[in-house]
Amino acid sequence: MRNACLLKSVLASVVLATTVIAAVGVAAPASFASSVAPQRELEFTPSELRLFKDLDTGKQYWFMTYDVVNNTGVDQRFAPRIDLVVDDGRILAQGDGVSSTVVRQIKAYLKNELLQDQFEILGEVLQGKEHAKTGLVVFRADGDEPTELTVMVQGLSRETEKKPNPKTGAMVTLRKTARIDYLVPGDAKPKGTVTYPIVAREWIFR
Repeated sequence: MRNACLLKSVLASVVLATTVIAAVGVAAPASFASSVAPQRELEFTPSELRLFKDLDTGKQYWFMTYDVVNNTGVDQRFAPRIDLVVDDGRILAQGDGVSSTVVRQIKAYLKNELLQDQFEILGEVLQGKEHAKTGLVVFRADGDEPTELTVMVQGLSRETEKKPNPKTGAMVTLRKTARIDYLVPGDAKPKGTVTYPIVAREWIFR
């Protein structure tokens, strides 16, 4: 009889403790939410790629436009680094070897008063779609005609990763980067109306 009473007392204590835990919402350590807010990126919408030929010099240039929208909840500083990776291994920086005359010609062709070049677009991106910015990106198009082109865009996210350099072993910081792959089938034509499509998009660390 005494043992039965003791067992009832222990069971009652267990039930009471379980009820208290459920009432206050205590969870197991493994289910605790992180106190660090998730990383957020600026929304980046690129256009298809086009080829432009400067009639004065005969030189050709790849160009694309993009929209960037800030839905992160806070105003964001925007200073993108945009590179073009050619399928032969060359990496071209936005605007490298591109004259201001060529940029003006492309802007005049596109007839978009809101279009900003790589310098004009630098600065704060306010929150909301109504404060979206539209940018113009221009690269040199010299050398052999490629069939695949990749645009790399840094500056949309603050997220980074640290990894060892495979050659030296030293730790390096990699930045979250938007990768946009384009396909150029056949001979590229320097006409603004001919577009080369996006075939893949993804986030990488570079």
